[in-house]
Amino acid sequence: MGVPQPATRKEEALWLLEKLFPGTGVNNLSFTFRVAGTLSPAALQDAVSAVVRRHEVLRTVFHDDDAELRRLVRPADELRVEVERVPTTDLSDVAGFVSRPFRFDGGPLLRVGHFTGPEDEVVCLAVHHLVFDTISAGPLLAELVAAYAGRVPEGQIPALREPEPGPRSAAYWHDQLRGFDPGELDLWCGRQESTGGTLAGGQVVVPLSPEAQTAVRDLRSRLNTSEAVVLLTAYFLLLAAHGAGPDVAVGTMVNTRGPADQRAIGYHVNVVPVRMAVDTRKGFADLARQTGGVFLDAIAHADMPVDSLYDEVGRGGTAWRNTLFRHVFNYVPGLALPDFEIGGATASPVIVELPVSKFDLEFFVMSTQDEIRVRAVHSTDALDRDDVVALLARYDALLVALAADTEQPVHGIPVWSEHDRAVVAAANDTGSGEVGGTVLDAIRARVAATPDAVALEDGDRRTTYAELWATSATVRDLLADAGTKRGDVVALVAPRGVELAAAVLGVWRAGATYLPLDPTHPPHRIAYQLTDSGATTVLAALGVRVTARPGVRVVRLPAEGDGHATRPDVDPVDAAYLIYTSGSTGRPKGTVVGHDNLANLIEHFRDELAVTAGQGMAWLTTFSFDISALELLLPLVSGGRVVVATDSVRTDGRELADLLTRHRVDVVQATPTTWRLVLPDCGETLAGRKVLCGGESLPATLAHRLLLTGCEPRNVYGPTETTIWSTCGPVADEPQISIGRPIRGTRVFVARDGRELPVGVRGELCIAGAGVANGYHNRPELTEDRFRDHPGLGRHYRTGDLARWRHDGTLDVLGRVDRQVKLRGNRIEPGEVEGVLLDHPSVDAAAVLVTGEDERATLVAFVVADYKPGIAGQLWEHARAGLPAPSVPGEFFVVPTLPRTGNDKVDYLALARDAEDRLAAATTDQEQVTTTDPDDPTGTLVGIWQEVLNRGGLGADSNFFVSGGHSLLGAQLVQRVEERIGVRLRLAELFTHPTPRELAEFLRPAR
Repeated sequence: MGVPQPATRKEEALWLLEKLFPGTGVNNLSFTFRVAGTLSPAALQDAVSAVVRRHEVLRTVFHDDDAELRRLVRPADELRVEVERVPTTDLSDVAGFVSRPFRFDGGPLLRVGHFTGPEDEVVCLAVHHLVFDTISAGPLLAELVAAYAGRVPEGQIPALREPEPGPRSAAYWHDQLRGFDPGELDLWCGRQESTGGTLAGGQVVVPLSPEAQTAVRDLRSRLNTSEAVVLLTAYFLLLAAHGAGPDVAVGTMVNTRGPADQRAIGYHVNVVPVRMAVDTRKGFADLARQTGGVFLDAIAHADMPVDSLYDEVGRGGTAWRNTLFRHVFNYVPGLALPDFEIGGATASPVIVELPVSKFDLEFFVMSTQDEIRVRAVHSTDALDRDDVVALLARYDALLVALAADTEQPVHGIPVWSEHDRAVVAAANDTGSGEVGGTVLDAIRARVAATPDAVALEDGDRRTTYAELWATSATVRDLLADAGTKRGDVVALVAPRGVELAAAVLGVWRAGATYLPLDPTHPPHRIAYQLTDSGATTVLAALGVRVTARPGVRVVRLPAEGDGHATRPDVDPVDAAYLIYTSGSTGRPKGTVVGHDNLANLIEHFRDELAVTAGQGMAWLTTFSFDISALELLLPLVSGGRVVVATDSVRTDGRELADLLTRHRVDVVQATPTTWRLVLPDCGETLAGRKVLCGGESLPATLAHRLLLTGCEPRNVYGPTETTIWSTCGPVADEPQISIGRPIRGTRVFVARDGRELPVGVRGELCIAGAGVANGYHNRPELTEDRFRDHPGLGRHYRTGDLARWRHDGTLDVLGRVDRQVKLRGNRIEPGEVEGVLLDHPSVDAAAVLVTGEDERATLVAFVVADYKPGIAGQLWEHARAGLPAPSVPGEFFVVPTLPRTGNDKVDYLALARDAEDRLAAATTDQEQVTTTDPDDPTGTLVGIWQEVLNRGGLGADSNFFVSGGHSLLGAQLVQRVEERIGVRLRLAELFTHPTPRELAEFLRPAR
């Protein structure tokens, strides 16, 4: 026996991959054939033994001592491979035989299975990649057949040793890979956060359509190039159209055998990176010439093992995956080995595929004179089967389109399949959105038809349509008396109820536009909105304090029945209402919504929810949130009842259950945050009711809980810059909750860089049609940025949300294109929060993200700063001074550095894991606070802090908001303070006294 030799770099790479994924058989290859008859077990064993004795490579074994792999050739008379007899011909059993791992203990890296059945037999040779490649299958089969017949060739064949790569190849690859960024290989389809954590794989095999095959042959002839170059160039374009590049590298398999060694068995292939700058301004002819050049150059320098090239490219993080390429293209002339005879019986090759893939996507293009077939093998970590089927269909369509004109810039060729077009067209077939009149017209008709029907129920108070209409006429007259003119903006500051409903209708009857304001907002925000909107009048309920700038009239809303109508209605302007987004900037953006937009939306949901006369819908959302308008107007247009809810209904499930039951509410709408809070106490009352859930992302766990109640839940989606909701769909119990389809008169597309994207490809969600708002009030520069024109779809709004079409024509929203997030209904831009934190003199760097789910979701800030006691409280005060309350982080972690990705960007995934670990590790030991003053409630407040925040380790100086609190939890805390201490608080007082000690001091005079 010889002396073991160190493994080559190429062999070592296979070994290391196997150590990373033990037990997967990742490097196992096979050749399998089915025999129509029976084979002699003895003759088969003799044939296998003869072939093993003849080929040194099949007697090459490896030893693994965990630190090093060493190679050894066993003598011909020492190594024997026993044929295993298996009484089945089921291919799943054959696949299990192939995938069984080999051991690096000096044993053979070949095993042979003889599978027997009543009608046929299967022979399978499973071989480790260290001593075999797919090109070896033909020579090995020929020798096995000959040996079975007793025709064993003379002599032994030594293992082929590949020469060391030359300096010219090393220099070529060093130059070729200079500056390559592996991050540009990411695709916009498949799994958004692919970890590549396993080698699980799947495959799809399809023939190219006759049209595509004709196109390939035509392109090959016209461009005077090879079929492989035509198909590879189209593969580059397919990847680029799905997000890779423009600097793209594709792996391709190269046979490294010399001309005299083409029949050699062994591991003699190299998968080399073909790097291409995909310039879509060029025509296909130019790109094909470019591909042909880099393809031939790569083949000419394939003597350099790919495993020696990884150092040429930086590796991000610790991922195992190939950094040179994630996508592979292999051109294989011929579909498979032909049928043959063995021992007088006919045998047919059988492909046994293992559910394994080393790459995100591999195209094996098998070509004969009559057919071109593509076998797509994919990582299931990266791509689903539907994604791969779609990619294959687009590849086919792309080839046909490319043949039409080889000189036109390829960026003008849409990479869409017929399936893509059909799915998107059907989803967007929502009608024109034309309406017969305004919402006010529809309500006027209801008043005329059923004046005595109940329009609003507010506790025990009932208001008919006629009474509501009369009060709205009084509002109209009050506005006229105050000098309000057609087209003016009128601010509404009032709680939900008859007076506010009448105010909306009265403003419209005066020809004006209403602006809903929330009296609980900070005074500076209200002042900004009044100034920015140019409001001339404020309609305020009795008892609501309003501080308006000079020149703005404050008019008190009349009680029901006050006054009488003396003036005619004024024709409305286009604008129905003006509403401000709850962004994280200091300057909210007012969005103008027209009467036609609103009428289209109301008509859709009247039909979608089948709302009929007499049915009730809960009015529970704060009116400054645009979705509240649907709760008010949908019942009135449909002849139903508006059931007014108190604010506490949004946090108290028992109150909501009572409201739903006592007032026979049929439709109820709320944000996911509200549903999480109320479901435990109202779930049983939801059965049979129609439920809308929107304003935030709907988690799958919450969707499941809603479905269990027996209600009919619908997930709705719509940015403020459209009219309340733009899409709607029934909720299903699935991991990712769809936002449904476009509503009536609305069209949707997903785009990047001005290009509309097909099904399954992630891009920015854009909304067109009747639901798009008129634009930003007094902000033409923002309107031009977000409201664009699109050929074929017309004016549209760019939402900034990342989305994709599903194959059934519904939509998924996957986050923010610009990192903007929503937390408890508030739109937050982490980048702006980071900017404010960086203004603090102690902060060198900052990263902000949302961590946790459901009610535990928290805005977390990591800051690089010198740690000192009280720094978190100082940062919270600093953030609170420069940001709206929803954008102030609830947790501050001071760290020495921020983790970075391989591309030197902040690693937000690592920070999210760090934040979860830190929050989970919070101590549960409750701090005891003792005082000698019986009037000091500090200890009681510490207990309330811990209960509401559901965490221990909090003391007298723990800042409620720095410890994970937010406004909704603050509302619960204020309620518990009233119950335990007997003092009524306002939420604003918690913001100004956020620690138990400070609040106790504030409460002392009241006690």
